Amino acid sequence: MATEVAQLPHLKVFDRVLELPIVELALAKSAETYSRVKESHQLMHWALSTAESSVSIATRQAMPIAMPIAKRLESPINFVDNTLCFGLDKIEEKVPLVKEKPAQILEKAVSRISQVNDLILIQATNLRDISWNTANHILDTHYGSVAVRGIDSTAVAVDKLIDRYFPATEEEKPLADEPINTPEEDKLLHTLQTVGHLSNKAARRVYLNIINHLDTIKKDGLLKAYVNSLVEFLRLTKYLHTVNEKPQVNGEKKQESQEEKEKSE
Repeated sequence: MATEVAQLPHLKVFDRVLELPIVELALAKSAETYSRVKESHQLMHWALSTAESSVSIATRQAMPIAMPIAKRLESPINFVDNTLCFGLDKIEEKVPLVKEKPAQILEKAVSRISQVNDLILIQATNLRDISWNTANHILDTHYGSVAVRGIDSTAVAVDKLIDRYFPATEEEKPLADEPINTPEEDKLLHTLQTVGHLSNKAARRVYLNIINHLDTIKKDGLLKAYVNSLVEFLRLTKYLHTVNEKPQVNGEKKQESQEEKEKSE
């Protein structure tokens, strides 16, 4: 049988493909997984061993039939083999990466990704700086300076209104806000810091005042009375709505009866 197998046409392209590092690694991992699954249980070992024996027997039985056919097709098979080898040569020439080991491929891929990320960060930083500088140039103009002064004046007024209508509560902890840059240092940064300070302060004060108000109502026993008043209001509204609908319904009935009377006459 070994002699018969040796006489079969051999495809060189298979050997070359199997020698590629990535294919070799994939086959090794597949064989390792197959062996682990086979040895995981006695029943699995028996089933896979039986399948292997069946394939081996079928191959031996098919060999006498396949041998004459393979001999007649030896020339076309060799032509296809040479063509595929030529194509593989071109692939290895154009893509040398296929001949490298997976570890080397991974290392190069990580290095390339790192370079691309660095390039993206540099471009993003440059774009941010350009946009920031452009905004500061606009704010440096006459109308930009007027706008900055208007924002500062409005911020002072809004800050006073927040302190008046939403005073600081006992639960509010004094927060050390970051110092706001002066317009002379950076107009855009000064504007953003001013708006951010007001936004944070307003959100904090409104939340704490609402919580404090609800706690006061609950402690004074007014929450239940407030809910009862709300229920009575809804009931009264429903009652008035019902009363308003009755005259309209009675009017419609009288009109219908009058029309029927006229038709009968």
